[in-house]
Amino acid sequence: MKPLLCTHRSSAPPDRTWAVASDFAQAPGRIKAITKVEIVTPGPVGSGTRFREWRGHQVVDMEVAAWSPPRSYSLRGYAVGTEFTSEIRCVPDGPGTRLEMEVHVRPQTFGAKLLSPPISLMSKVGEVLREGPRRHRRGC
Repeated sequence: MKPLLCTHRSSAPPDRTWAVASDFAQAPGRIKAITKVEIVTPGPVGSGTRFREWRGHQVVDMEVAAWSPPRSYSLRGYAVGTEFTSEIRCVPDGPGTRLEMEVHVRPQTFGAKLLSPPISLMSKVGEVLREGPRRHRRGC
């Protein structure tokens, strides 16, 4: 399936954008679709960190697959029979930052393949990206 790429331009410098984009614990305060986050792995966030997101009644277990502060990180997760990876990049853009999120989805179960939940998942990601920056425009 073709990856989904979403971008957002911010007037904030890359280090500030990174601080906001990589603060998983505070995501519920910035992204309406995320109602709760539990960091499962103790210690500082980095490759191998695991956390759990609640999106309404749906729980998504996620792992940081790659960590390259202050420029990018990758997440790997599984939800509704679908494995997904997403790469988040903070790209310097003049005095500000272009925040990019590229999502790849792969249905794993017969039901996921049959009912096409990746389309639903991708639309939710798009919704999160549209809502997140608007709700946190001053800090990001």
